[in-house]
Amino acid sequence: MLPAKTFLTTDCLLYESNFDVSGVLKLHRVMEFLQDAAGAHAANLGFGWDNLDATGCLWVLSKLKIRFDTPIGKDVKRFTLYTWPLKPTRFFAERCFVAVNEAGEQLFCATSVWLVIDRDTRRIVSPDRLEALCNCDYDDAHCDVLPQFERVRRDEMYEFCYDRTIRRSDLDVNGHANNTNYVNYALDALSTDEIVSEMEIVYQKELILGDVVHIYGKRDGNSAYVVGERGETCFTVKFTLAPSSKRAPAEQ
Repeated sequence: MLPAKTFLTTDCLLYESNFDVSGVLKLHRVMEFLQDAAGAHAANLGFGWDNLDATGCLWVLSKLKIRFDTPIGKDVKRFTLYTWPLKPTRFFAERCFVAVNEAGEQLFCATSVWLVIDRDTRRIVSPDRLEALCNCDYDDAHCDVLPQFERVRRDEMYEFCYDRTIRRSDLDVNGHANNTNYVNYALDALSTDEIVSEMEIVYQKELILGDVVHIYGKRDGNSAYVVGERGETCFTVKFTLAPSSKRAPAEQ
């Protein structure tokens, strides 16, 4: 469902470099489109990164779920991305996304859950403060993906995949690994011929330069689970793989 008010549309152009080895649009590039649209719209509404920074606060992405209606191949040259926020509930602010092609057909939709934290204490701000910071004429529409996430915990069925060291190229302006890069860490646990039809990612711990993240994975039918740890869990991912995807273990 598309919103009737308080939304932003972005014309997203696709190029050869935006597609991965399997010939579909890179998840990392999708995450960049979502992040840029969310930031631009929040700024337009008066509670963007700079607005919150002036109050000593920061936006933090907590969870995101994205579902592709169809694999986006190189025949797609552009799409329109809709984004809009929902009214905060206690500590959480939800934002929806819908992408449609030039014929108006839905390509994918996503829902994201955000927190606002105090920049110095790193504590979540109170519900009253969140509501005061993020005030607008909210639309009631919701995309087709609901903010319901599977609880993922590493068990004895997980296998070690590889170690990832956080390097300069992973960092954003805040000096932490950008949330879009966590998706690549998880994707590197899959084989090259597997195509993702749905993804759930939960962020639990910030990563900084020099951190070494241990990546573990397991399979269950058409689902692939990935956990990143550095002493404790840093992030968890559930991938739902397209039916045509092969499920051979990734080469290390």
